[in-house]
Amino acid sequence: MPRGTLSAYLREARSLPPEDVIRLALDVARGMEYLHARGVVHRDIKPDNLLLDGEGRVKVADLGTSCLEATCSDKKWCSSKTAPGTYRWMAPEMIRDKRCSRKMDVYSFGLVLWGLTTCVVPFPDLEPVQVAYAVGNENARPPLSTSCPQAINSLIERCWSVKPSTRPEFSRIVSELENYDRCLREGLPLVPPPTPPSPSLLTSLLGAFKIQSCKTSVGNRRVHP
Repeated sequence: MPRGTLSAYLREARSLPPEDVIRLALDVARGMEYLHARGVVHRDIKPDNLLLDGEGRVKVADLGTSCLEATCSDKKWCSSKTAPGTYRWMAPEMIRDKRCSRKMDVYSFGLVLWGLTTCVVPFPDLEPVQVAYAVGNENARPPLSTSCPQAINSLIERCWSVKPSTRPEFSRIVSELENYDRCLREGLPLVPPPTPPSPSLLTSLLGAFKIQSCKTSVGNRRVHP
């Protein structure tokens, strides 16, 4: 690509305004949305595998480690011993040799988005194996940028959630970033979307509703002589 990797671009930039962060992140998210819609898991999303064209648009590259989710969902194909990847951007469930899915790409995207807000690599003071231990065993994450809009930091945290099931799909990420892009162009503040209730909370509320409904039904029941 004419302008090289996103990694080299960030080293030269040192810092990016929110407009550029969102623009570049959108390119990556749209590319990943395309892959995931076709059942492809990349498995090694990182700035070195993201290339910039002559217009400064990001293209997702290096699909040599990718697989179909239906194939690589088996643990033996998705363990860190058999599947390539890079520890600094690798999801904890992959480090721990747990069953993997497309949500590992969402985790890696969260680290890429974090890198766009900081222009540094995750855990720069640690060796790769130390990063693997910190992320896989201690749930470590790099510190969020204090100068970054809270809405973007919120998206980063949701993407790198320790629970794969709570990480957003790329379709949701694209929609959210498009909204932020529109807000910036219109001079509006960036507001993160409301947090949906957890499944356990929904279950509790539903249970309470059923109990209350049952009590109401019993209380209103007529007793015939």
